[in-house]
Amino acid sequence: MNSIRAIACFLMFCSSTAWGATLTWNPNSEPDLAGYRIYQCSLLPCAKSSGTLLVTLGTGTSFNIGTPAGTHYYFITAYDSANNESGTSNLVTYTPVGSSPPPPPSPPMTTVRLTVVGNPAAGTWGVEGDTTDLRNVMATVFLDGVVHHVEHTAPYGFPNDNGLTATTGRFGTGSHTVEFVFYLEGTTTEIGRAKVTVQEGSPSAPPPPPAMRNVNLTVVGFPAAGVWGVEGSTTDPRDVMATVFLDGVVHHVEHTAPYGFPDDNGLTATTGRFGTGSHKVEFVFYLEGTTTEIGRANVTVQEGAP
Repeated sequence: MNSIRAIACFLMFCSSTAWGATLTWNPNSEPDLAGYRIYQCSLLPCAKSSGTLLVTLGTGTSFNIGTPAGTHYYFITAYDSANNESGTSNLVTYTPVGSSPPPPPSPPMTTVRLTVVGNPAAGTWGVEGDTTDLRNVMATVFLDGVVHHVEHTAPYGFPNDNGLTATTGRFGTGSHTVEFVFYLEGTTTEIGRAKVTVQEGSPSAPPPPPAMRNVNLTVVGFPAAGVWGVEGSTTDPRDVMATVFLDGVVHHVEHTAPYGFPDDNGLTATTGRFGTGSHKVEFVFYLEGTTTEIGRANVTVQEGAP
């Protein structure tokens, strides 16, 4: 038994309850044809798994379905003397007179799968693409956002295919994005897309973080009973500057060593009084003229007797 070649269709919709609507189709020509089966669905999608076998017929080519109360969908199959059943015919719709036509079926959900082949880290590589859509489709293939080529026949591959699988190549050390966009053949009707990012060659090691240098702070003077200050220094030999904080608020910025709080006299920190109680002094060092921090430290000082 070959797949059914007949086209099932309604030749007439009749509102008369005596006749109803008649489903007719073109006959099959196989010599072992035994008859036809008519399936009915009340919802889409309509298939054997979701429909109901309405009737099994002989070799006649029409059947009156009456006047169903709502919209229904129908298809037929043929079967032979050994009870082998063909594939399904096209689907037809019955809508009662005066009813709104049913909405068109949603397009099938299409999955696009991409597989990286080869060895991108150490050798040549490529990408294979396929889709679950069984219609005649074509694929536009992009490399890093630019159209690379268009393929009209499966298998689909990047940079090309050899009729069985994707070929491989090199495209420059670094990261590359390959995207496949599938369309119905000869149209701009997109049915699905997917992309994959591939690292060719070993990725460059990220630059090491800037070295954090030691910052040393020394309290000078006599905080418990007199004036006091703080000297700051760093082990970084480059040109640096220091932002000095008192109790979390910027007090001043110094661009030349020696660095001190509340100031320095060119040799060591000056001293002063800042209010009886606890005070926190912090030095944050940066490369001169930048926001590149190279280290920080803080010290808490008790001015006056606790």
